Amino acid sequence: MKRLTKKLWFGKKRFGWGSRPVSPEGWLVTLLFVLIVIWDAEYFHNSPLGITIFLVAIILFIATARLTGEPFGSEWLDKRKKK
Repeated sequence: MKRLTKKLWFGKKRFGWGSRPVSPEGWLVTLLFVLIVIWDAEYFHNSPLGITIFLVAIILFIATARLTGEPFGSEWLDKRKKK
């Protein structure tokens, strides 16, 4: 999958599998996601609209991480495979 940005916003996790923010833009997206989740939990609780907002936020966050970063994975596992 081709990245949308030249600069990496998200990189592979050091331990475990997934992605982590590696630039100010990545941290800003992560902070925005956390604030949306807190707002959603505070004002919508378990309503259908709240669940929809939560799911859309997760999908957008994962899509942003995929389109602006490295493929999900682990630096530790990559180094271990090379040995």
